[in-house]
Amino acid sequence: MVQVITKTKQCRGLLMGLAMAFAMQPIVYAEVNADPEVEAKFREGMDALQEYRLKSAIRAFGQILDINPRLHRAKLELALAYYRSMRYEEAEKLAKDVLENPATPPEVRVTILAFLAQVKRDSEEFGQKSTIKPFISAGVMHDSNVNVGPSDSIVRGGDVNLAPGALAKSDNAYVVNAGIDHLYQSGKRVELGERTGMLVWQTSASVYSRMYNKFDEFDLAVASISTGPAVLMLRHWRASLLVRSDYLTLGGHALGWFNSLNPTVTWQFDNSELSWDAIYTRRNYNRNIDDGREGDYFATGVNYGRYFNNRRVVTTAGARAIKFFADDDEFGYLGGQLNVGVNTNTWHNGSAYARGRISLYEFDGRDSFSGLDKKRDDIEYVTTVGLMHEYNDDDDLLKNWSVSGYWERTNNDSNIGIYSYIRNQWMISMTRTF
Repeated sequence: MVQVITKTKQCRGLLMGLAMAFAMQPIVYAEVNADPEVEAKFREGMDALQEYRLKSAIRAFGQILDINPRLHRAKLELALAYYRSMRYEEAEKLAKDVLENPATPPEVRVTILAFLAQVKRDSEEFGQKSTIKPFISAGVMHDSNVNVGPSDSIVRGGDVNLAPGALAKSDNAYVVNAGIDHLYQSGKRVELGERTGMLVWQTSASVYSRMYNKFDEFDLAVASISTGPAVLMLRHWRASLLVRSDYLTLGGHALGWFNSLNPTVTWQFDNSELSWDAIYTRRNYNRNIDDGREGDYFATGVNYGRYFNNRRVVTTAGARAIKFFADDDEFGYLGGQLNVGVNTNTWHNGSAYARGRISLYEFDGRDSFSGLDKKRDDIEYVTTVGLMHEYNDDDDLLKNWSVSGYWERTNNDSNIGIYSYIRNQWMISMTRTF
């Protein structure tokens, strides 16, 4: 998914606006409380502005100016409300009216000039524009059990166990992932309730390839494309709806198409985020032996992230419910997942992370491969530990590159022995975003 706007950029302009609001407190306050009706409206507007009820704030300050168009304090607070509503032209006009008034004190002029500069920067950044970012990643991997099949991190919509119960085969592989992200900022405002957000459109296309040294029958390639809209309510919530298609090949032969619909919503708080997402995937396979595996995959879940130490440490926890309606009940299942994780900025431009996940799967039909004539139940444990370093400094030889490495262990414990396995994967890679 395209990273539409970072939190740093979101907060930068809003903090400037707050600084302006505090700086304006001494300005001709006597103008405001000279009239009881104006004073009541002013307090109403200030309360609404503080609580981010922007429509109410705009209405209150607008009513004050209808009574007395020369109240500069009300103009400045209305400019701030317009700014937070992403109505940059109106904010600029009101701020300039106060700036051009000969009675405005010099120290206030300095603040207004800084505010106008911020308005200009944000109007350019959040206005209509198109951004294209190509990327490429290349690395080497060691896989202790190549015959298990693609993992959930590669194939959207769940893993595909292609050779259950086969003896573990270890091999090294070259991994390449390249693609392009496109972000279109429409410049259109979206008003929902008291808040105003922006509408963007995200598109991404990529090709992933994993080529093994010895067992090329397990070579995997995935071509993916996704697109869809997103709405950003700065400092409050964001939501997106992506349509995605994945074309898979295995061993150089067509494996299948996975087509997905993926809505997400994230609510932002002072030091945390709460996300909900769902995914529907239609799995279609090319090989006749996989006909029974075709079906409809559904999953939904929540994830909570908490920031500590000025956002240098992030902890996450989540839960997920899963249902796969396969054409053959033998391959369909009901499942659930629990996950936890932590990410830390451990050194300059460097971070470390650790994640753990436990998944339970209860299959719908009796297994035909084992000869035991019973339903299959699996518990999967996945542990991942990784490091990443970004070369961001001007004097870095590999500026704009990042290097990362991880170890992941998967332990699948099944009530049918041929489906139990352990898989270890080690990988180191380098990535560049242009």
